[in-house]
Amino acid sequence: MSLSQFLKETYRLPDEDLDKARKLQQDLGGDIGQLLVQVGAITDGQRLEGLSSYLKIPQFAGQWQIDEALVAYLNERLDYNFLLKNRFLPLSIDHERKILFAVTSDPFNYSMPDYVVKNLGYAVQLSLASEKTVEDLAKGYLDGQERDFVSLTVEEDAEKLKEMAFEAPVIKFLNGLLNKAVEMRASDIHIESSEKRYRVRFRIDGILHDIDVLEEAFYLAVVSRIKLLAELDIAEKRLPQDGKFTTRIASLFLDIRVSTLPTVSGEGVVLRLLYREKVSLDLDYLGLDPDHKDLAVKLISSSYGMLLVTGPTGSGKTTTLYSMLTRLNAPDRKIITIEDPVEYQLQGINQIQVRSDIGLNFAAALRSILRHDPDIVMVGEIRDRETAEISVSSALTGHLVLSTLHTNDAPSSLFRLVEMGIEDYLLNAAILGVMAQRILRRNCPFCSRPDPAAEPLLREYALHEIAEKYPHLLEEGIKLQRGEGCPQCGGTGYRGRIAIFELFEYTEDLKEIFLKKMSLEALRTVLRERPSFRYLREDGILKVARGQTTLDEVLRVC
Repeated sequence: MSLSQFLKETYRLPDEDLDKARKLQQDLGGDIGQLLVQVGAITDGQRLEGLSSYLKIPQFAGQWQIDEALVAYLNERLDYNFLLKNRFLPLSIDHERKILFAVTSDPFNYSMPDYVVKNLGYAVQLSLASEKTVEDLAKGYLDGQERDFVSLTVEEDAEKLKEMAFEAPVIKFLNGLLNKAVEMRASDIHIESSEKRYRVRFRIDGILHDIDVLEEAFYLAVVSRIKLLAELDIAEKRLPQDGKFTTRIASLFLDIRVSTLPTVSGEGVVLRLLYREKVSLDLDYLGLDPDHKDLAVKLISSSYGMLLVTGPTGSGKTTTLYSMLTRLNAPDRKIITIEDPVEYQLQGINQIQVRSDIGLNFAAALRSILRHDPDIVMVGEIRDRETAEISVSSALTGHLVLSTLHTNDAPSSLFRLVEMGIEDYLLNAAILGVMAQRILRRNCPFCSRPDPAAEPLLREYALHEIAEKYPHLLEEGIKLQRGEGCPQCGGTGYRGRIAIFELFEYTEDLKEIFLKKMSLEALRTVLRERPSFRYLREDGILKVARGQTTLDEVLRVC
């Protein structure tokens, strides 16, 4: 019996509470028991009691005191602070039976017992406590720990930098930083220098947040540690460098892309966190409304032609293309991608990493892969005329080509390709359709409340006119919401993200207008007459009307 079913039967939960928690789990991840607490179906005490019964693990009922001897013993063999930060508190140890007794609030985090067994060679016997209890028990110890980082001086020598990178405080700090980033759902970690000030920031749901300030010596050591992990030259500070490494945080595997950049005040480092397990490469989870989804599926079902996805950096274009490829992936199709960089490895798909340093750019790779008889080709980005020409030629010779461009909206993509030197008649023969997109922060599901005060302002942006135009997309009516801010969203009122889209099929009437008038406004005029076409802002207003986001977010990105 699953845990959700066990809790349902134990506490006689109604189906709607379980469905609500499962929907949150599908959208955001997390433990079903904690999500049932969040939606008010059970108390945290009931969750703990149910877990204890389900897993046959006793509840913790004693007192916890810091055992300095145990701390010293464990720290010689593993990272004691790392255990505490992962809600795993060692209580005592039995050397004769080789058992470590510990309390946790997260019994499904199997990586902590595994870590102990691997590094200590002892079995683990757990007891359960609430998350607050564990945090309170650990807080006193962690708050008393200061960075014992006193042996380092600002030194430019490569060997010294390497020594600094292996100092225990540096290793602990970076491990803790990655743990905190995962806990806060960060997509990027920025470590920056500015006039002797060294700060750490997380990008969460597209917005940067200050996290920490480092001393110069410690900053140098942390950067050196990151470079070593990413197999970069730790002594090179004059040129940008790119690398990557893989690590495991709790039960999550992370692929981490590292980029360094020399600035006038020091070296900046950005870590892009790619969550293997969290990414859902499915068209159903992109935020496409039914009409847009149906059209997207129709376009990628073509046997040849080109579909373009456009938007600025960080607008989710690659995720959209990956989701399309996942739907198209089948044993009877050969799919090849050319990417810079390859963000996620897709099973059953041949992926090529661009290597400009050895002449393997988009155009060179594209010329080569066409000799491998692919059915579907994904070109990560059309950056120049040569890549555009080969992509269009491929679309005209029996291949389905998916690619991206940087333009402000969907219709502009056609004119951008003309500017690159592509003949208009070739575009008319090759292009299937164009999709533009942006990413908005989603209202926090835990603290969102009705926001009637937003309606007067939304009238200025034609809320009711848009609602009347798309009644099939607002079957439950207008429900304006805004997050009030809570621990689950870090007080921002937003948690998670959702995309907005502008999408059209390049049909014969549009081709005729494009050839005759070569006017962006003329193209937009014809598009406006289509029921399924709406601008990015209008798609955003629809999502505001459904309570998924706010007008502030829509105006921020478009």
